[in-house]
Amino acid sequence: RLISLNWLLALAERGGVLPRRQDLPEEAFLSSAQLRRIEQSARLGFNSAGSGEAFERFIKEPSPSSFLGFFMGFFGRKRNPDGLLPIVSVSYCWLEAAHPDREGRQLQL
Repeated sequence: RLISLNWLLALAERGGVLPRRQDLPEEAFLSSAQLRRIEQSARLGFNSAGSGEAFERFIKEPSPSSFLGFFMGFFGRKRNPDGLLPIVSVSYCWLEAAHPDREGRQLQL
């Protein structure tokens, strides 16, 4: 299952700590419908629906990540001729046996 970048950014902005994957709340994960929207919008030169949603998020909760989401939604959309999904894989070593990152240092990177 894929984790939402928006969820990760919001957690980092709150100063949160990334728990073990098996302890993540359900809202941390992308649904199949969200993944389909990401795939469809990756094909577009401009995604008006996605930009509208990003603008509403920015107005409701102004923050660096909501502004970045709006900015990239409006200006950063590129065509995706190779048909690849915009997915990034992140992996890091646990800092201690009991918890992957008790102080949230990795998430702040």
